Amino acid sequence: MVEKAQANDACMVRRFLADARFDVYLQYAAQYVDADEDRLIELAVALYRWNVQAASMTIGYISFVEVFVRNAIDRQLRQWVASQHITDLPDWLEVGDRDPIGRIRALINSAERDYLTEARNAALRKKRQWRSDQTHPRHGDSITRDDVFSQLTFGTWDGMLARSSRDMELAHVLMKAFPNIEDAWSAEMRRMPKVSLPGKESDPREHRLRLELIDRLKSIRTVRNRISHDENLLRVEFSKLRHDMFFVLNALGAECPQWAFPDKIDSLKTMSPRNCIAAWASNTGKTGKEIIYGVGVR
Repeated sequence: MVEKAQANDACMVRRFLADARFDVYLQYAAQYVDADEDRLIELAVALYRWNVQAASMTIGYISFVEVFVRNAIDRQLRQWVASQHITDLPDWLEVGDRDPIGRIRALINSAERDYLTEARNAALRKKRQWRSDQTHPRHGDSITRDDVFSQLTFGTWDGMLARSSRDMELAHVLMKAFPNIEDAWSAEMRRMPKVSLPGKESDPREHRLRLELIDRLKSIRTVRNRISHDENLLRVEFSKLRHDMFFVLNALGAECPQWAFPDKIDSLKTMSPRNCIAAWASNTGKTGKEIIYGVGVR
């Protein structure tokens, strides 16, 4: 029987983890534990493993928010385009600057980049991959609207909501995707009685709710992007993330949070790297000059 090699933490870190990436975990561990280098590396590895698990769990929850939001907004935009009653008016995803399509594109694209054209080109690249692989289930297929639509990123939606300030008709169209937002905000006020909407008291109510929605979506997207780029989640406020996701889903419809999150995302209530540190200290035992600073399982 071949004996399995035992991996040494320090050796594995040096060989396979970039210094800049792993140093973040070392520095975080050093804030809470006064220990020699080997013990710090051991804790930093535990934090790295915690981060992988936290990312894996969190991205699954965020995916519900992203998919629900994109489809709800798309539905409203398609209905609005159809209501314009213009013969042969293309889908808002089509490349072109014709109004009212051009007005929608102005909420997505920047002066430097045409994101809708990039989405179509990305879908065409996938088509070439299908064509070169005869075993692919899409071999020989043409791209569909869904293929293009799926290439638009999470940032498309909070970006559209933000830029719609210069097109109030479309701002109202976009907000129709969130018909329960007043009730969602009322729930937040019950949770935090002193909370207030952004903007001025004299601003239109829908405008202020839209600003709040933008902030929540950006916050969720920031965490999503950190996970996608394999960045650390050591300073993410998971309890806030949980509330942000509930708010957005509740704004889409009162039935959405329970359907998307039957477990109520309870795991995010107490998710924290400090719990990882406390568990490490409990399992390994503190010796010598090791001191845990203010760490306790929540």
